Amino acid sequence: MNFSRLLCSAALLFNVTLAHAQGFKISDIRINGLQRISAGSVFGALPLNVGDNADERRLVESTRALFKTGFFQDIQLGHDGDVLVITVVERPSIASIEIEGNKAISTEDLMKGLKQSGLAEGEIFQR
Repeated sequence: MNFSRLLCSAALLFNVTLAHAQGFKISDIRINGLQRISAGSVFGALPLNVGDNADERRLVESTRALFKTGFFQDIQLGHDGDVLVITVVERPSIASIEIEGNKAISTEDLMKGLKQSGLAEGEIFQR
């Protein structure tokens, strides 16, 4: 899994084109693809702000910072003039958990155990 994550990160870093090597001053930041995650969560994790200079190194750092949140399965950074454009694909969330056939352990206890393991309704699914 670490190798596939490394390969995915390398592919994403490749998407940061040579045009970014010269850099640009960020006049605005636009985020595309958000469904459940708030824009505030993205801006809170993003090490870039309006007015900052964005070069290849800073864009790579930003991609890594957004991946570390665990909210996204894909992130692409680009720019439209001086507007930083962030396109994300969110990880799926758990809509519901149904337990069938349990007799030895109560459903409530099983749900508590799953929640402690990070599996609960509304949570982002992580393998």
